[in-house]
Amino acid sequence: MPPQIRAVLSVFLLVVGFVLWNFREAISLNASAVLFFGLTLSLVGAVWMFPEVKKKS
Repeated sequence: MPPQIRAVLSVFLLVVGFVLWNFREAISLNASAVLFFGLTLSLVGAVWMFPEVKKKS
């Protein structure tokens, strides 16, 4: 995956995480902020850490 797509995906995940955290009361999500942002940051880290699988020809 090209770095530009990873960057866009990372920003998208962070924005969605922030929006969901702001509206967690309205959607009855009873998760702590540490758990919520820890999960979001681990998702972003996984996008950058694990390489894409490539086929051997």
